[in-house]
Amino acid sequence: MASHIRPEGDPGSEAAEPVRPEWLRPAPEGALWITEEGEQARLALKGNAPALRAALHAGIREEDYVTTVKVLRRFVRNAGGTITP
Repeated sequence: MASHIRPEGDPGSEAAEPVRPEWLRPAPEGALWITEEGEQARLALKGNAPALRAALHAGIREEDYVTTVKVLRRFVRNAGGTITP
């Protein structure tokens, strides 16, 4: 993912299929259950998440990040959107 966080990157190539069909299987009542392969992918993402967050937040003070998120939420509400927690 870090290779895509650049102007010439293509985040769509990784984001196009965030959940692969083989990661889930149907369960009763229309629910989905995670497969063993899906669990391995989840654990890999969980393991990489701190490094990805650190790369995205590099050079940004926590206070500035929080302010930005609050401003963007207000922006969405002002545009008629809704924010889910």
